[in-house]
Amino acid sequence: MNNTINLENAHHVTLPNGLRAMLCHTPEASESFVSMAVRAGHFYDPSDCQGLAHLLEHMLFMGSRHLPKPNAINGFIEQHGGTINAWTGTEYANYHFSCSRDTIAQTLPAFADMLRQPLFEEDALTNEIKNIHSEFEFKKKDDLRRLYQIHKETCNPQHPFAKFSVGNSDTFSQHECAELKRRLKVLHQSYYCAQNMRLCVASPMPIPQLEALVHQCFGTLPSGQLASDDWPELYTENELGIQINIHPLQSARRMIVTFALPALQNDYKTKPLNYISHLIGDEGEGSLLAYLKEKDWALNLIAGSGIEGDKFKDFNVSFQLTQEGLKHKAQVLEALFSYIELIKEASTEEWRFHEKSQLNALALEYEENVKPLGIMTEYAQHQFIFEPEELNRLRSTIGSYDRSVIEHALSFFTPKNLRLKVISKDVKTTQVCAFYEAEYSVENIDDSLLRSLESAKRISALRLPPPNPYLASEYTLILPETGFNIPNKLVDDGGYRFWFAQDQQFHSPKGDIYISFDTARFSDSLTSVAAKRIWLGALNDHLQAKYYRAEIAGLHYRIYGHQAGFTLHTRGFTNQQTLLASQLLDAVLEFTPDERVFEHHKALQIQSLHNSLLNKPTNRLFSRLSVLIQRNTQAPVELLDVIENISYQEMLSCRNNAFEHYFVEAFMHGNWASEEAKGFSTELRNHCKNTGGAPLSRAVSKLPVGGTLYHEVLCNHDDSAVVLYLQAPSPSLTDTALCMVLEQMLAAPFFNSLRTEQQLGYIVGTGYVPHNQHPGMAFYIQSPQCSPKQLLDAMTAFLFQQLNEIEFYRFYWPTIQQNLIKQLEERDLTLSMKSQRLWVSLGTQDLEFNRNAKLAERIKGLSFEEIQDFAYQLAKRERCGELVLFSRGKFESIPTQEKRTINSISEFKKEIPYY
Repeated sequence: MNNTINLENAHHVTLPNGLRAMLCHTPEASESFVSMAVRAGHFYDPSDCQGLAHLLEHMLFMGSRHLPKPNAINGFIEQHGGTINAWTGTEYANYHFSCSRDTIAQTLPAFADMLRQPLFEEDALTNEIKNIHSEFEFKKKDDLRRLYQIHKETCNPQHPFAKFSVGNSDTFSQHECAELKRRLKVLHQSYYCAQNMRLCVASPMPIPQLEALVHQCFGTLPSGQLASDDWPELYTENELGIQINIHPLQSARRMIVTFALPALQNDYKTKPLNYISHLIGDEGEGSLLAYLKEKDWALNLIAGSGIEGDKFKDFNVSFQLTQEGLKHKAQVLEALFSYIELIKEASTEEWRFHEKSQLNALALEYEENVKPLGIMTEYAQHQFIFEPEELNRLRSTIGSYDRSVIEHALSFFTPKNLRLKVISKDVKTTQVCAFYEAEYSVENIDDSLLRSLESAKRISALRLPPPNPYLASEYTLILPETGFNIPNKLVDDGGYRFWFAQDQQFHSPKGDIYISFDTARFSDSLTSVAAKRIWLGALNDHLQAKYYRAEIAGLHYRIYGHQAGFTLHTRGFTNQQTLLASQLLDAVLEFTPDERVFEHHKALQIQSLHNSLLNKPTNRLFSRLSVLIQRNTQAPVELLDVIENISYQEMLSCRNNAFEHYFVEAFMHGNWASEEAKGFSTELRNHCKNTGGAPLSRAVSKLPVGGTLYHEVLCNHDDSAVVLYLQAPSPSLTDTALCMVLEQMLAAPFFNSLRTEQQLGYIVGTGYVPHNQHPGMAFYIQSPQCSPKQLLDAMTAFLFQQLNEIEFYRFYWPTIQQNLIKQLEERDLTLSMKSQRLWVSLGTQDLEFNRNAKLAERIKGLSFEEIQDFAYQLAKRERCGELVLFSRGKFESIPTQEKRTINSISEFKKEIPYY
């Protein structure tokens, strides 16, 4: 069953109370999807209680008339095979859920009850304020949040965007609990009414029954009225023509050029901003980015993303600058305006617009991994702006060319209409923003610079893209051949192995090619890994402009490192994909960076490794876990020293040695005939002349059973964090199944006990964590208020209690069993996901390509007594290897006297036995 949603035949209904609903009949779908948009975002917060709309969103989950317990709605939806979530934005809040196809008759009334009749219990209110505060504390070191707050402080202070949207315990504690409860009720009564809400539902339920159900659930909503959105301008003259200098936490050099636009939703037929961002964001030869890279001024460019509302839109051009680029900001701006002038002049070239429309149409026709719930939330909100007949056409993307619409949009791309953000450790700052303590300063952009931008000089190196050579006139499907529905080994001659399978499931003109190189001289030491990282960075940069046209024509590629070497992966339309793979392979085998490029990418790697050391503690701990468990994976902290000291000659030597001897494994899957695959295999074999030897080991560390290993990760963050990792004794089906089952059993109680009840931290969770198919489980907490020892004690106390009282879970076992079997038996959602699954199976020697099916069978056959035995052995420390990773933050370390600690990663890897 698929979950494709056809919006062209959507049925629109308005209830007598004024609620508008958009209903889509999806007879083949395995799930139902629901979204309710409410015009009640943070713009509607009272000025003296900012964050109230966000708090209200949280409180709706804390119990309603028919489901009075906190989070009962979550459990109810999960029992019906779905998930529920919500968000609060600027103008809107959105509540959305999915459930299995036939259960919407049970779930929609519960959802309506949650929205209509919340309880606002004071105990729950106190708890949710703590959770929102933890969420706020967790994001305090997030550069995006800091940037957002500065944005709020530098727009028109009369506009509601300037309000603090999140809320925290300081803003809420200005009011007594009873007063907060009263304000929540007022906000709810004012805005959660039929005229101010829009519903969108996609379900296999026939439309007449669905419409009756919607009437039954929402017909009694009070009518109310549509909330006003009569806001002042987001930017007055005082907030345009300014430069905002911002000091980031992470090492970054960015310049964001913002053009202030009105909302252009009415131009949905032409979509001018899609067209403009497509041209400014071009990365091919002759593009703005290619020119700036050639000058060594910029590394990256993103065009189009920015804040937007029903009546305003920021169009951003965001540059990742080099040190030189920072010194040449004015010249970067001149190049941007020179390029915009080219776009204005080309507005008469209709073919450009039609090419972009064709690319959009292809992307939509063969769209993969569509997220129906995301589409539902979009359409719920769109109903506030568009009429029903317009809504039904929004996702058909063949735009109609209209020169006047394009020229109107481009008329806002002027120097007088811009704001500039410069983000760097080098800028001078004069003030600190509220809540996030980010340093910044504001100054007017020099008049002489604005004048020079108004008449930006033509730059001969800049040109708009030519017609795309990778865009085919038609895309056809091949006839399937018998025996190729699973990978066939076409060649295996020791150092070279080639597999091929056809897609006989998705009927799409697409495919994937994987070519993996196992090369010891890129994996056998920290120096060789450092050399590989720099070489791969330089190689990808070298290819970016050359093959950008292929990317936007739906032919994607990625060249990435792995623990035994590196992989070239191409995917997308099969037309010309083998040609692209061959061209890329030539580049891989022949490319050698010069010394200037080497120094540039070495500096980038150093910056990237420094930034990875600033990651949130939990991320750092999981990253270190992979390093400790996988033999050929290195830690950023150890690589940093080596990369800082590696010479150009050492990098060249590692690169040349790596290509003297290697093992190649390739896999081709998709819309190709077997003859094409054989031809490509021969061509690939001829390319790879130095193959020989066997694939490299993917060994994993064998953690000791019965005694815990401890490893501290130093992290530049105030929060403490702990990850407790339990490694199964073998990768057998039984051990894998038991790990998956126990992790699922303990996930919800772990979260409820340690986060909801004990309030130990904001990030609390569990995960099934395999390494190279070797199973394991992880339990983790990150906390702003507890030491790592307190966290670990709470985790182990919880685990001992639950494992010794596992009988309690007998009642839940059938549901957990069914959910896991359903997950394992799920068909691949996209062709690329299937390709990836088959490729992973080849890597793990699962040559029957049915490990998930076998796991599902094993879980079907598991008795609760086997789970009990596993739990008791775990509690007695007789079954799994144990590793505790922790970061102390601003607290005391875990006392490690008489404990087995890992101090040196390399020493640990030398001494530990491997599976």
